[in-house]
Amino acid sequence: MQKTLLTKLSIIIGLCIVFSIGLTMISDIIYERQYYAESVIKEITQQHVNPQEVINPFIAIPMTVTPACQSNASDTPNIKSKCEPSYSKIETIFASQTQAAQDLKVNTDTYKRGIYSATSYDGQLTFDQSYTFAETLENLDQIGNTIDNDTDKTQLAKTITHWNKAKLIIPVSDLRGVATLPTVTINQKSIAANYPQIPMIENLTYVEVDIPKDVLEQLSNLTSQQNEDSLATTGSIDTALNKSEVSSQLSSPKDNQALHIVIDLPLAGISNVTTVPTGQNFTLSMHSDWQTPNFIGKALPNTKSITAAGFNASWQNQYLTVANNQYLSQCLSAPNQQCTIISESTLNIDSHSYNPDSLEASRGLTTDSAAVAGSNQSVLLNSFGVSFASPNDVYLQTERAMKYALLLMLVSFGTFFLFEVLKSSRIHPIQYLLVGCALFVFYVLLLPLAEQIAFWQAYMVAASACVGLIGWYSYYVFGGLKRAVIFTTTLAGLYAAFFGILSTEDLNLLLGAIFCFVILACVMVMTRKLDWYKVT
Repeated sequence: MQKTLLTKLSIIIGLCIVFSIGLTMISDIIYERQYYAESVIKEITQQHVNPQEVINPFIAIPMTVTPACQSNASDTPNIKSKCEPSYSKIETIFASQTQAAQDLKVNTDTYKRGIYSATSYDGQLTFDQSYTFAETLENLDQIGNTIDNDTDKTQLAKTITHWNKAKLIIPVSDLRGVATLPTVTINQKSIAANYPQIPMIENLTYVEVDIPKDVLEQLSNLTSQQNEDSLATTGSIDTALNKSEVSSQLSSPKDNQALHIVIDLPLAGISNVTTVPTGQNFTLSMHSDWQTPNFIGKALPNTKSITAAGFNASWQNQYLTVANNQYLSQCLSAPNQQCTIISESTLNIDSHSYNPDSLEASRGLTTDSAAVAGSNQSVLLNSFGVSFASPNDVYLQTERAMKYALLLMLVSFGTFFLFEVLKSSRIHPIQYLLVGCALFVFYVLLLPLAEQIAFWQAYMVAASACVGLIGWYSYYVFGGLKRAVIFTTTLAGLYAAFFGILSTEDLNLLLGAIFCFVILACVMVMTRKLDWYKVT
C-alpha cells in the first residue's frame, strides 16, 4: 500500500518538475518580448526625440588667455623667453534667482509600433531668472590680469573678455523636442533666440540668445565714452579686466541693477524629463496630467501631490545647485573646451558608451582647469525629475504572476490527491497531466492577452477559461457535481487570491507568506485524523 502512495507522490513530483521546465521557457519568452518592446522604444527615440534633460539657462562669455612667459634672470638678452600658446575658455554667469515651472501633458498613443508604444510628453517650460551685476563682477574679479612679483616672469598673464560674444545659453539635451524656438524676454524686451551657427560650446546642445547691447554695456561696465562709441558703431567690446578696474567699477550704482530674463521653452520628449539646477537659488515646480509618476534623479521633490487628475511637485536643493555651478563652470573654463558635459538622459539610452564608475568620479572634478584639460574628463551634472512609468507594465506583472505558478500547480495537484485519499476517488496520472496542462495554458494565454488589453482583463479572461475547463473536466473525473463544485471553487479562489497578492505591490511578500501558511494549515487540518499507513 505504501508503495502505491509513494508511486503516486513520485508521479505528482515528476509532473511538477516537467511543468517547471515549461514555466522556465515561458519566462524566457517574457524576457524576449520585453527586450523587443524596449528595442522598439529605443527605435522611436532615435527617429523622433529622446528623454530630455534641460540645464538651467546661464550666460556664457568667451575669453582668450595668454599665459605668462617664463625666463631666467641669468639668461642673456639674446635668448627668447619660453611662452605657452594662448587658449580659449568660457566663463559662466549664473542667475542669482531662478523660478522654473513645467506644465506637461503625457500621452501613450503618440508614438506606436504595432502593439508597442512609447510614453511621450509635450508642454511648456518657463524660466524666470534674475542676474545681479555686482555678484557677476565679483566672480570675474578672479579671472583678470594678475600681477606677479616673481622675477622669473618677464611678461604678465593676459585675459581678454569678449563681451560682444556673450550669449544666453539654453541647453536642451535633444533639440528635436523643441518644436519652435523659445520666447525670451530680457528686461521686458523680446529677444529672438536662434540655433548657434558656430557653437561657442562644442560639446553641448543648446539654443542661444544674443545679449542686448545696453546689457553688454552694463556687464562690461564701460567707463569711457570711446568704448561706448565702439559699442554703438561696431558692437564690439573686447576688454581686459584687471583687479583695480573691477574694484572701481563695483562702486557704480548701476552695478546693483538686476537683469530680468523670462524664457518660455516648448518641450517634447519620451519617457522621462530631468532638470539640472544651477545658480544661487533654484526652484522647480512641475504639473502634469500623469497619475503614476516615478520621481528620479539625485533629489526627491520637497512637496508633491498625486491625484486622479495628475500630480504637482516642487524641488529645491541648494547643495546640488552649488555643486552643479562648480562642475559646469569648471568644465567650460577648461582650455580649448577639452571637457565634455554628459546628459543623464543620453546615458539611459546609450549606457554602453560610458563607464558609470568614471562618471561618478568626474563629479569630484579638481579645481585645476589645466588638470581637467589634460585628462579630457567628462562631467555628469546632478539632476532631478520625473519618469512617466507605465502603470500597466504587462511584462513585469506577468513575471510576478509566474512566481506563484508552481504553488498553484502544487495546490491543485494536492487537492486532487486529497480527494483521492479522503474520498477514495481513483484518479489516473494522465488525468493529473491534463489538469496540469490546463493550468500551464493559463500562463500561455496571459502574456499575449495582456499585450492587447489591460492586465486585469487578461488575467480574468485567462483564469476564467482555465477554471471553466478544469471545472467541467473535474465533474467527470470525480463522478459527481458536489466534488467538482468544491474543486472548481477552490481553484477560482486560488486565482483570485493570487491576483490580490499581485495587486498589492507593497505587501505582496507578506500576503504570499500568509497565504502559504493558510494553505498548509488547511491541509494539516483536513488530514489530521488520516492514517497514512492505511492509504492505498
